[in-house]
Amino acid sequence: MASQTAIRISLLITALVVCFDTHAECNGPQNQPSEQIHIAFGMNSHKVDVAERVRLGEWVSKANAKYAIQKWVTVVGSASQAERNTNALAMKRAVTVAQDALADGLVSAPLQVKTQIYPVANPGQAGAESREVTVEISPGCPNDCCDGQ
Repeated sequence: MASQTAIRISLLITALVVCFDTHAECNGPQNQPSEQIHIAFGMNSHKVDVAERVRLGEWVSKANAKYAIQKWVTVVGSASQAERNTNALAMKRAVTVAQDALADGLVSAPLQVKTQIYPVANPGQAGAESREVTVEISPGCPNDCCDGQ
């Protein structure tokens, strides 16, 4: 009887140590890094090209399959000072892409829409990055602890 009690105590201590060690490995949220896609636009346009629309749909499908838990989604519409009505254009781009992403099923997390206007020193040479929308998803994990468990 004494040896059975000693075995039970040993098993209980082992179980507690394992639980403590697992908890110690996860000190607060350790979610996976966010993932992004960039959707390009033509100069002064807020219409999504067919190829970009298809690419967005595929990305949303993969993100949903890969991340059952999603913490947040941010959509940032950009425009260049070289374009017309920059604030409105950046917002139209962001809203258009957000609507497409939602229609494709990116609905598991809160969505935030932002705009960004690129202050270009030489407006005549605005880069393509100033005419895009960035969609960023932050994946989550059970108990905010992505340690492979």
